[in-house]
Amino acid sequence: AVVSTQSTGTHFPHTMTRFLSLNRASQRLSIAAAACFLLAVLMSLFVVVIFPGVFQMVVRSQVLLTPGTLSFEQWLAPTPVVYRVATVYNVTNPLEMIAGKEPVVEALGPYFYREYRQKINVVVPVDAVEELWFEEKKWYEFDFDKTNAGRSNSSFLDPFKDKFTTINIAYIGVAYNLTLTNAPKWEILAAGTAAAAVGENHLTMTKTVNDVIFGYEDKLLEILKVKMPDLPTTVQLLYNMSQSDITRRSVVDSGKKDFTQLGQYREWQGFAKLPYWGNTAANTINGTEGLFFHPGLNKTETLSIWADDMFRSIIMEFEKEEKCLGLKTFKYRTPAYSMLNATLNPNNAGFYSFGPNGMTNLTSAVHAPIMLSKPSFLCGDPWLLEEVTGLPPVDPVTMDTNIWVEPHTGLLVSANKQLQINIMIQREAMFPGLTKLRKEARFVPIAVIQETGGLDEALLKKFNS
Repeated sequence: AVVSTQSTGTHFPHTMTRFLSLNRASQRLSIAAAACFLLAVLMSLFVVVIFPGVFQMVVRSQVLLTPGTLSFEQWLAPTPVVYRVATVYNVTNPLEMIAGKEPVVEALGPYFYREYRQKINVVVPVDAVEELWFEEKKWYEFDFDKTNAGRSNSSFLDPFKDKFTTINIAYIGVAYNLTLTNAPKWEILAAGTAAAAVGENHLTMTKTVNDVIFGYEDKLLEILKVKMPDLPTTVQLLYNMSQSDITRRSVVDSGKKDFTQLGQYREWQGFAKLPYWGNTAANTINGTEGLFFHPGLNKTETLSIWADDMFRSIIMEFEKEEKCLGLKTFKYRTPAYSMLNATLNPNNAGFYSFGPNGMTNLTSAVHAPIMLSKPSFLCGDPWLLEEVTGLPPVDPVTMDTNIWVEPHTGLLVSANKQLQINIMIQREAMFPGLTKLRKEARFVPIAVIQETGGLDEALLKKFNS
């Protein structure tokens, strides 16, 4: 049964070799809580005490992702406002860094981008009614007013005009891959010659904020594409879909057969298993979008969220009960042990976490030495922060990833997710611009991408009335 058949737009193909499309689908901590049906439930919250069985039955009937429920309508086209907030790090001493000195950075931003998303071509298979098949559209629009609130005209931020200096992602990626694969010397020399011919044989580059975040065409990759036709030439931190593009099919559990499986991924972007990681457990797709969890949560449960910008699921553990936006919620956070390397947390061996603590290694997924961390290397080895001058001091309260969930319904009330995107640099003797770097790896921050949102004011007024 086809539930929604909007858009016949062009499919954006999912490829393993996309250089840095760190968010090709949707980031599953997006705030699109199905608040409408919460109204019907929470207005009669006393029923939890008097008629708990009836309450749970009502909740479960409304949280199912099946046509006709209010949660299904919110899942199709979320109404709460979600922002991606980008802060980029400008390298102020590029010449000294090229000579092997530690980077000195200054923050530029934050830049607010409104996120829009819509699920389309939704299908409830006749022979698998517990599943939902869907594709998705997602795009971002810069919010000038929110970005520049309180700023004078002379200090306005504009990502289309503001430039900053950062690591030359494509050049580092090419050098890293050729070295890692033990490419023949002539191939390395050819790549170096090509880079020099187009002026891309440098450790750093200076580009606009919008280009680095949402993509630019790299001249070196365009030359290499002649010999490697499947090589993407766009370098980007986030993929900003056009409104005509749609993702490949994903599959989630509707919760109809087992409400504890509500929203759990069965397939993502055409994959039943991922091809990126080192073992079956790491390549398993599990967790929810982060919009909701099963009703009747308890404090001992560990929540699993599919984070497609990390190409893996992440876990969230209960921290405390806390009021959020006027509602009683459970607050969850990402535990520090989830960011430990494979020596201290063997479960991370499948994700190739053999470097410092506090890092998620994306090299095998994006084919460049990109490492994700918490802001200012929170939960990471202390030397990571010591080797970069200019990052803000570590603050676990404001820098960690947290979600607030209404426990009776399992719905997300608010979330604050933050990821710092870093690139690893080290000496590469055959690549100009990299020959004077130190032999040991250094990790340079490019940007922090924060995702914020929650129930909108109109819905909150209804809940609290």
